[in-house]
Amino acid sequence: MAISVEHDYFDDIAQARREIETAQLHCHEVDAAPSGGTPIHWHDVGIHFYVQEGVFRFQDPANGAVYECGPGTKFVIPERTLHIEEEHHGYKGLVGLTKDPVPQPFVRPPEELAD
Repeated sequence: MAISVEHDYFDDIAQARREIETAQLHCHEVDAAPSGGTPIHWHDVGIHFYVQEGVFRFQDPANGAVYECGPGTKFVIPERTLHIEEEHHGYKGLVGLTKDPVPQPFVRPPEELAD
């Protein structure tokens, strides 16, 4: 399964919350502080993110695409999919996770992907 990004996907956060609940994902609010980014990594959980404020920017190393996800954007990063978080100035939104509790460590290096 590949990363997907849909701009102008939702109008209000209640719509995003309903979609997360209907898909039976585990819903969490996110208020991310500014960050210098995270090098190439993966998570052992699928992420369905709905950006409410700010911009989340990330890169898909599988195809080299860089995505700028602003308010109203939904992006999905499947479990065990490599990606790179770019530097950002903070963002808010809702995330639907495929597992609860979230397997730790949350950020995993590429060399552990074969495990």
